[in-house]
Amino acid sequence: MPYVHVAHTPGQSLADYRAVAAEAVGDDPPQGLLVSIAGDADGALHTVDVWDSQASADRFAAERLFPAFQKTGRGPGAEATYVVFETDQVSLDGGAR
Repeated sequence: MPYVHVAHTPGQSLADYRAVAAEAVGDDPPQGLLVSIAGDADGALHTVDVWDSQASADRFAAERLFPAFQKTGRGPGAEATYVVFETDQVSLDGGAR
């Protein structure tokens, strides 16, 4: 079942996101990532990632994302908030999937 991870990260920007993504992803898209949306507004970074499963999201976080946070010195602070949920509704072009 698709797994959605939404993050609101005050003090971070799209430039921070891109620096971490370059390290964590580079030219090797993570297995199981269906959709990734990122932008900054009102002094915070906002991301929405849709994965094929929570297991894929957790594997990416452990093996690639957290090490990229350490290597770049960028990552969510204590003020970051998250919403996660499973869904059976993913629509990319107006059609349910």
